[in-house]
Amino acid sequence: MSGALHRHIGGAIIADHGPISLAAARDLVRFYALEAEICAERGATRVARLCARRALDLNAAIEAAALWRQAAGWRDPDRADRPDSRF
Repeated sequence: MSGALHRHIGGAIIADHGPISLAAARDLVRFYALEAEICAERGATRVARLCARRALDLNAAIEAAALWRQAAGWRDPDRADRPDSRF
């Protein structure tokens, strides 16, 4: 894969280290956003931009995956991550 480090493929979130659930992806977005804020406050602008870009890319992947899952019939997109769940 080239381009964004985080993307959605067929309703799944793929991070640079492998597939993750929507819930874990949301947690990671919050982490990256907080890191971006802290780094910016400390003057580490390159790291801040990197963290902000990762947060934005991952958030876009989350939104796209949720839309894909809804189009596939999932009323609650997060339920698709549970191995024992059905539509």
